[in-house]
Amino acid sequence: MSNIITGLDIGSASIKAIVAEIKNNGRLLVLAALKQPSAGFRKGVLVDFAETTVALRNIISDIRTISPKAVKNVYVNVNGVNIKSCLSKGIAGVSRADSEIRRDDIEKAIQSSRAVNLSSNYIVLHNITREFFVDGIGGIQDPLGMTGTRLEVNSLVIGAFSPLVHDLIKCLERNGVSVSGLIFGPLAASEAVLSKQQKDLGVLMVDIGAGISGLAIYEENKILKTISLPIGAGNITNDIAIGLRISIAAAEKVKLTYGFAFAKETSRREVFNLQEIDSSMKGEISKRFLSEIIEARLAEIFEIINNEIKNLGHKIDFPAGVVITGGGAKLPGIVDLARQELRLPVQIGLPELANFDVKDSVSTDLISDPEFATAVGLTVYGLNQEGFSRLSVFKRFLQSLIP
Repeated sequence: MSNIITGLDIGSASIKAIVAEIKNNGRLLVLAALKQPSAGFRKGVLVDFAETTVALRNIISDIRTISPKAVKNVYVNVNGVNIKSCLSKGIAGVSRADSEIRRDDIEKAIQSSRAVNLSSNYIVLHNITREFFVDGIGGIQDPLGMTGTRLEVNSLVIGAFSPLVHDLIKCLERNGVSVSGLIFGPLAASEAVLSKQQKDLGVLMVDIGAGISGLAIYEENKILKTISLPIGAGNITNDIAIGLRISIAAAEKVKLTYGFAFAKETSRREVFNLQEIDSSMKGEISKRFLSEIIEARLAEIFEIINNEIKNLGHKIDFPAGVVITGGGAKLPGIVDLARQELRLPVQIGLPELANFDVKDSVSTDLISDPEFATAVGLTVYGLNQEGFSRLSVFKRFLQSLIP
């Protein structure tokens, strides 16, 4: 097994990678943090195989120069609105004379919970155990060694459209990458920015990427729901391009340089000149007008999130509030707007690096950026699941995708 692990976050606008060495004390030493433009992805889904292969080739080449082993143990995110999640229940009878629950009983119950109808051409990406019940008594995290005759498990099953997963893996393998695990993007981001206390209290994690926004909802340290929304920071850029009648490239620069999410905190008198962005452009733009464009799209995103919360079926107070991460979280004023729209405490989610050491040549500011939350989370997720048994399970999963 390689002691080098790579988290590869493939987004619609950019590809981020964290390469880390697993130390004997269980900590991760970050060897490199990389970011390059993406191509061939739209709203988290691979839509152009050739473009994606070329885009990946560049960053994989850089990863390989850090260590040839870095491309042999790679954890990759999977996103897109085609991801489905549902709660499932599995049951196993305990028939031995002493009624003691053993590991095989637990495995039978968990395997039983995988038997959900996710539609044809869907495969189970994650089967996350939420809690166990022993003879009807719930809230049990580990029933091993307990006594009972009926073992039940509640799980969250996350499924992905298998042809798209197969294409992603094939694209990576053509670049010499050995995929050790595929992780749903919001789960990876949660690993990086949420604490156990936040998950215990109840928290909503919002990962705003360029093409999609991912949600992960936790209550009593159990994941309740994950969602991908087909809207993100790229939609804000498009709105600016239309509103100011400028190119997408210029609109992105305007957003990053002068963007502010909360319009009422922006003066109507403040303006900026488009020549400051591009010498070929002319005209003065009101910062308040720009903020109104940004706020309108973000308010729509938060409205959709509010509707998803209402559709949960039961009320969650979210004592730990909302944690916003991803590239979109860097827009100034987004915390105030989110607090107004969601009516909850809001904070920016920065990757937690307590279990990381960082090589001197790597910028700590870069890997602690919200934009790197998923890449950091992928390495943490991979570290937590390292082991020959987990890897062999994933290899069987890969084999199941091959016709």
